[in-house]
Amino acid sequence: MAYIDQIVARAGNEAVQVNNPPEYIDIHLTDHGSDWLWAAFCVFALFALVHAAVFAFTDSKSQPLKKALTIAPLVTNAILAYCYFTWASNLGYTGIQTEFNHVTTSEDLGIRQVFYVKYIGYFLSWPFVLFVWQVATHSIDDDNSVNSLISNISSLVVKVLSTEVFVLGLLIGILIHSTYKGGYFTFAITAQLCAFILVTVSVARGFRDYKTNKFAVSIVAFEMIVWILYPIAWGLSEGGNVIQPDSEAVFFGILDLLTFGIVPSVLSWLNVSSTDEARFRNMFKFGGHGARAHTNEKIAESPRHSGDTAVPTAAPTTAENETAEV
Repeated sequence: MAYIDQIVARAGNEAVQVNNPPEYIDIHLTDHGSDWLWAAFCVFALFALVHAAVFAFTDSKSQPLKKALTIAPLVTNAILAYCYFTWASNLGYTGIQTEFNHVTTSEDLGIRQVFYVKYIGYFLSWPFVLFVWQVATHSIDDDNSVNSLISNISSLVVKVLSTEVFVLGLLIGILIHSTYKGGYFTFAITAQLCAFILVTVSVARGFRDYKTNKFAVSIVAFEMIVWILYPIAWGLSEGGNVIQPDSEAVFFGILDLLTFGIVPSVLSWLNVSSTDEARFRNMFKFGGHGARAHTNEKIAESPRHSGDTAVPTAAPTTAENETAEV
């Protein structure tokens, strides 16, 4: 019985004890927060494995577009699984002097453990999330496919750049201990507002477009509400030091599971189910019909030496006419 108790004791989460923070960091992650992060890691890892299997077994010749659409949830879940493994292991952090003393400890040092690893994951994952949103809220016009595609790509690029500035603003803000962190928070909110407006326009257009999946567009609209909670979570945790790192892990964990795990997976499957491979291939055969018509025209004009087809007689030259007259 004692041997079994030892096995159970060893099976517990010892990440915080093995990778314990320095003594000067008194506001730090505990076993409870690490347990929750390990659970979130398992969800991301499971989603990543499922999408990896789907991607591997999707035929790239007959379904190239559908296979490409499964890349986004695979990448987002894989990246977040990597980051949450680091976060749950109590790694990928630094200690920063807090500006506000809402959370205090017995040591009263005021040094908070801030995890920069999750912002690295956000920076790498947000472009794929925005791509899934873009596909769900837009359709390509059959009559003007090239211009429609260029418009979608340019809109996506602006959204991605704005969102990356948003992430960088939050990341730099947590590494500053003075009031100047508020400036980077302002930069982040401004960039998020720019991207938010563009996504709102896309959602409104998606509801008006009869070709889009209205359920998918509704999911994007819901995710926009979740997106607003990220600055609030930042202000309560690393920005304002109002909640403990354990509560921070739960807050960000729920937001991340929705934003980078569940929503991209659901939207990608909806996008795949509404994809017409044949229509997409025919849409982008640039000059296909024109080339065939031009070839047929040349063939019709050229003389063909065949037993079934008469060869037109060449017009007599001037020398031949003079000889005939003589």
